[in-house]
Amino acid sequence: MKLSLPLQGYFDLLKHQPGEKKFVCINCGSPVAGLYRQISSTVLKIIECEKCKKPADKYIEFEVLIILIDLILLSKPAYRHILYNSDCKNLWKIGCILILLEAYCFWSDGFRGITSIRYRSHVNDPFLSEKGFYLSTVHFLAGFLLLYGFIYLFTRALHRAVPKVTGNGKSYPHMLLHGVILGSIGKFLFIPISIWRENSTETYMAIHVILVLMYFVISLVQIHSVVSDCARSRSCLIVILALIVKAYFLTRVSGLLQEFV
Repeated sequence: MKLSLPLQGYFDLLKHQPGEKKFVCINCGSPVAGLYRQISSTVLKIIECEKCKKPADKYIEFEVLIILIDLILLSKPAYRHILYNSDCKNLWKIGCILILLEAYCFWSDGFRGITSIRYRSHVNDPFLSEKGFYLSTVHFLAGFLLLYGFIYLFTRALHRAVPKVTGNGKSYPHMLLHGVILGSIGKFLFIPISIWRENSTETYMAIHVILVLMYFVISLVQIHSVVSDCARSRSCLIVILALIVKAYFLTRVSGLLQEFV
């Protein structure tokens, strides 16, 4: 069986020394020494996990589209494949794009149905209008950092069993950062707001934003459960607490930023 690497050129499989248990079984999360064994120059065989007796990572033979569909469906195995068995060298770029996307939607009044915060000047000046976009970017960058920081702090406080090093040898804060970015991918669904903003009512836009945010929260709970190896109920508590405290502090940050408008 000939295998094709997933997300070729974007998420490549990690490379470790032979014998190192720095890959992870996508089914049970146990460390494994490898994902496949090379039978010949063109044939590879997927290795079974010693704990659950299932293929350690079935996604190494799947096409990119299948992996993306499973990510959209919030599949834990798909999350483990990307976070633990792939080289997530480009996730920071996705995080930057998402922050800029949210900032643009916010600056262009895409969220006007659910918030009264504005960074746009009433003066018809192109410079001041562009300044509002930069302030919106700072707003959402601060929101991301606050969310990540409070999820980390509440996890340390409420989930004592968090390992310093995860199954693939990376530090927990590093994997949690990647997880928060990956869990935010659903925010690409904000794109229709910027496309059809002029042809939609404020009520429909508010409903769209709320549905996207609900999907984002569910994604965070699922991916926190994967990275922290804890029950969904505890992950749900941690994520909701982090979001509430983040909203409180972000309100203070927005008050400071509005002084520059």
